[in-house]
Amino acid sequence: MNDHHDVPEPESTETPGATETPGTTDAPGTTDAPDAPPTDEVTVIGGGLAGMTAAWALSGLGLPVRLLEAAPELGGKAGARRIDGRTEDHGVHIFPTFYRNTLRVIDELGLTGSLRPTGKFHQIRPARPGTHGGSRATTVADGLLFLYGVIDLLAQDYTTRDESLQDFLRSRRYLTEETVADIEHFFIASTAAESRAASAAEFRGSIAAFLRRPGRIRMPRGDLQHWLIDPFQQRLAAAGVKVHTGHQLTAATIGGRRLRSITVRTPDHTTTEAVTGHLVLAVPHGRVTELGPDLTGALLPAHGVRELNSRPLGALHLHLHRRLPQLPAEHIRLVGSPHAITLLDVGQNWAGHRTTVLNCVVGRVERLAHLPEAEAVAVLVDELRSYLPGFEPADIEHVCYQPHLTAPYFTPGPGTDRLRPQNGTALTNLHLAGDYCAAPPGMTGMEGAVSSGLRAAESVRRALRPQLPPVRIDAIPTVSPATARLVRTALAPLAVAARTRRRRA
Repeated sequence: MNDHHDVPEPESTETPGATETPGTTDAPGTTDAPDAPPTDEVTVIGGGLAGMTAAWALSGLGLPVRLLEAAPELGGKAGARRIDGRTEDHGVHIFPTFYRNTLRVIDELGLTGSLRPTGKFHQIRPARPGTHGGSRATTVADGLLFLYGVIDLLAQDYTTRDESLQDFLRSRRYLTEETVADIEHFFIASTAAESRAASAAEFRGSIAAFLRRPGRIRMPRGDLQHWLIDPFQQRLAAAGVKVHTGHQLTAATIGGRRLRSITVRTPDHTTTEAVTGHLVLAVPHGRVTELGPDLTGALLPAHGVRELNSRPLGALHLHLHRRLPQLPAEHIRLVGSPHAITLLDVGQNWAGHRTTVLNCVVGRVERLAHLPEAEAVAVLVDELRSYLPGFEPADIEHVCYQPHLTAPYFTPGPGTDRLRPQNGTALTNLHLAGDYCAAPPGMTGMEGAVSSGLRAAESVRRALRPQLPPVRIDAIPTVSPATARLVRTALAPLAVAARTRRRRA
């Protein structure tokens, strides 16, 4: 069993037709930023989905755009890495129907065929604590209490208040410990946020959007790098966007109410250049704070970004010698999993595989941070064995473990809404994109990144092309608390019966 951890070193690569970054030097060193007349050029810094979407929308406005990314490839957390000859995704990616902006941009790119609808989701539990092989389905009573708890959450009005998901769940005396853990796992597996630090309003928003836009969830036909990110980059280049990888922003200076200069480092040199046009900053919030208090003080609200939090969402990919029998082809959630594992056998879904390939998301990967990699993998494999019949360590041919401790996901906490920055800033030529930017509750992750890229492009449009129609941004659907309260009242007798049955069990 081979264990591997992906720690890529940045290197400089460019898309065909891309030119050198303006103002760079041929030798190591730093050049001073010259004064120059204003231009309409837009520089997007950060080549994740937020930055790529902003560049795409800006090119559609007829603006000259260049995109700078520090890593060797675009994609960020939506991308993949080549590790030991295999392409390994950052995690398991799904596209719910309420990802309206994400799915529309994919359609605009002509990449709808890169996704396919999935069947049902599976929820399984270990047969007995401490046993291997065999699982049981969620009981009817547990399922009813789970449903009632979610509807009760939808009945809450968080317009002027918020609370942690844990506080909400622990205050619902009708919920069993098992049901509380089940709801917490349901949230943690997709967001990496522990319930004590997670916003109940955010969870409510994502559940409401899912209910308002039901439909079959889509998944990529293969790793997201090949099926979305690489062709997206090709569309950007065809639209005239100049893409440069291996270009890392290290500093920025402000003069008056404008971003005056940026310093960019490549493996060959460091260059400081004047910002003569507009700049979209599409990097994680932790990178924004590293640029200093002058820049964070120009955000709206000022300095709020410094209080935001992120947590890692781990990935464990297991390539097996054989195909496990009776393993569902759809997504699987391991109910009660100590490390909040969800998984998909991509060996049954992606072309070119004859054996089982388990792509697992590890929601509580931080619990393993103190362990050597081999020991962390052994813990997770043992946990999987208690759910998957017949699975043994000897079945494993290759392991790729990516704890992502240095590449965490933004996790909205209670009251975070007042801290999340707007896409426009107090600087007339600086705009912000990223899933941490201000958005309706529930719009985080991939949809949050794409939507923020569109909002950043709209902020630029208002400044440079006010005569053009606004950039299209679809609103996230929601459920009114009043409607949810009616449903909660109607289901109350069933919840009482389910709770009584669980007490007698």
